[in-house]
Amino acid sequence: MIFPLKFKSLLFSVIALVLLSSCSKEEDSDYIENSLVNVKLVGTETQLNRLNLEILDVQLRILEDETSPNAWLSLNTINTGIHDLTNFTDNQFITLVDFEQVPAEFIYNIKLVLGNDNSVVKNHVEYIVDIESEYNNSSVNVLEKQLVENKLYEFTIELDIDESIKFPSQNEAVLTPKMNTMMRLYNLF
Repeated sequence: MIFPLKFKSLLFSVIALVLLSSCSKEEDSDYIENSLVNVKLVGTETQLNRLNLEILDVQLRILEDETSPNAWLSLNTINTGIHDLTNFTDNQFITLVDFEQVPAEFIYNIKLVLGNDNSVVKNHVEYIVDIESEYNNSSVNVLEKQLVENKLYEFTIELDIDESIKFPSQNEAVLTPKMNTMMRLYNLF
């Protein structure tokens, strides 16, 4: 009678061990490694009175083929709308993305997507700003960075205002975005 009880306990233990190990494998395959991302926007010092930019989105390119439908990952941009970049210089910035979880993948580019409601004030005269057609209402910066899980990546996009705004004629202003992106890495654990 003792032998069958030991055999049942051993059999039950083996079955439980198999089930537990198979469950942990399923959980591991469903686990996605994530990083956190912050994105800030800042302008440079300028003689312009105002530079109003309409910000629609911030995106990361996660596929090598940028024409692929899933190449760009749209981030949860919290401060969309029109912002006067002359108010955001030096230590003042606009937080565009705040602690968003993204897959820990290779990031090729970061893109700032702009709307059409952009204007500039120079010598107290307001101009509607056209975006150069080659930029297709966005400014793309190369990152080429492998994100690592459990890290916080803070990207600060700096727009060089004077280099980005040109006045080709007396009544015309054109935006050719000249930006660079600085990255800071923080360990979460």
